[in-house]
Amino acid sequence: MKWFGGMLGRPVGAPVPVGARVLWRGATVWSAGDVPVRQARGAGGLRLAVFGPCGATGTELTRLVERAEFGRIDAAAVAWSGAYTLVLDDGRGTVTVWADPAGAAPVYLSTAGNNPVWASSSLALASLVGAGPDTAWLAAHLSDPTAWVPGRSAWTGVEQLPPGYRWTATEHGTCAITPFRRELRLAWSDAVQRLREDLTDGVAIRVTDRMASSDLSGGLDSTTLAVLASKCGPVVGLTYHPKGREEGGDLDHARTVAHAFPRIRHRLMALGPEHLPFTDLGTLPLTDEPAPSAITSAQLLAQFRHLASDGIAVHLTGDGGDSLFMPPPAHLVDLARSGRLLRLARDAQTWARLYRTSPWKAVASVVGDPGATAVPMPWLTTNTLDLAASATMPHPDTSGLGHADRLLLQEARYVGRTAATENQLAAVHGITMHNPFTDTRVVESVLAAPAADRWSARRYKPMLSDAVAGLLPPSVLGRGAKGIFTADHHQGLRANQSAVLDLVDGHLAALGLLRPAALRSLLRNAALGADVPWGLIEPVLGTELWLRAAESVTRTVRWEIPA
Repeated sequence: MKWFGGMLGRPVGAPVPVGARVLWRGATVWSAGDVPVRQARGAGGLRLAVFGPCGATGTELTRLVERAEFGRIDAAAVAWSGAYTLVLDDGRGTVTVWADPAGAAPVYLSTAGNNPVWASSSLALASLVGAGPDTAWLAAHLSDPTAWVPGRSAWTGVEQLPPGYRWTATEHGTCAITPFRRELRLAWSDAVQRLREDLTDGVAIRVTDRMASSDLSGGLDSTTLAVLASKCGPVVGLTYHPKGREEGGDLDHARTVAHAFPRIRHRLMALGPEHLPFTDLGTLPLTDEPAPSAITSAQLLAQFRHLASDGIAVHLTGDGGDSLFMPPPAHLVDLARSGRLLRLARDAQTWARLYRTSPWKAVASVVGDPGATAVPMPWLTTNTLDLAASATMPHPDTSGLGHADRLLLQEARYVGRTAATENQLAAVHGITMHNPFTDTRVVESVLAAPAADRWSARRYKPMLSDAVAGLLPPSVLGRGAKGIFTADHHQGLRANQSAVLDLVDGHLAALGLLRPAALRSLLRNAALGADVPWGLIEPVLGTELWLRAAESVTRTVRWEIPA
């Protein structure tokens, strides 16, 4: 597993991860598993480390450490492309860690032997302190996976540093958490231009001079990344297709892209019954928290094996693109609150025509509780919902944002955080997986544009489409939404029904978080073809699988006290 962290306190007798590379001692900082890291040193023993993909030049890092003021480093934490973590040691026993505002490079905190300890992996800290799963966090995760749970993580005694905050700790154990995320407002054209530059740079710093691949579904998100990667050198474009079908749909669109950009080496991956959702459950290694891909792990792990056999070291995915560029009409709330009633009426009518319903339904959601969920979850107990409600709150740095912007940032941070778990799975196969759509500068560029302009029922992903205009083939820009693949879920559930139903009476039920009978009934109906809210059901099953793997937490990351 690739991760990094550090501990304050006496360097003698302090544990460090087995096999880790110690970058410096005093306030000890280490890197495990070949994480990209660059360092710069200043006067008086001052040291700066940058972990993760970062577009900063060596000269910029040197200048930053020469005048290592918090204000300047706050700005640097959002100044460069990539998803990175800044760590500053002042040379006098105090360390400060900056948590990526978009949440794609999460930072976790704990205490071991009265010593503050931090890391990029909550699992690693749980291994150190002997922590088990946190029931309140689990309840919140089951109720709303995107919700912010302050002071907690998936593990007891381990908390996530809020994205966009810096954590300062002294050798005496005094700690402080301070916000630094900024708000940026730009005109549409300026935000679109910045988005294109941020995506271009974010891809380049990851794939240049590396054996790289990218998803290539023929859709807008993955095609954008594959084409930008091809500008930096040869790149493998990977397209899934059902066994026995080698034309039509995604394949035709992906072939059009590969033909237009010869440096994209097109590779196909045929999917059969062995790749269906719910196949080979329980084969995933333990991760920081339940991975979103747990139910579709058969396909994901086969993809990693496929890429590894082709010598791929870096893989790009378009995860996060839908959250940024295809938002729900949450901006209607902001239009109502700002008194823009004509625009509210127009967008509500457009939304109603798109979904073939009454515009009053959209307006009613604005007048009522815009934060309420419309989907009941009868498989969760009352205790789960109560526990989730008491443990969650809005992100602490979003109070000045409109409703649509808060929802987008919350969703983006969830995608970014859980993408780290997917990367832990990829690392087992020697592959580093990246999600450029979760980079702070990309998310910041999107939020800089007016929320009402980002939403459209007439154009597919208008902001991204404008950003890549002239770059992609017209057939991709005009394609619109791709197909829905719920049929695979029904088929996979039927083929693996016994194993799936076995998950119902497990740890979640024992914790009093799940109503087994309700979930069992829902799954049996789904196996018969009934429509179910897969987006709410999959986290439940994935969490049960994760809890079963969590029994081996203390063996996942080993620690030692150096001689």
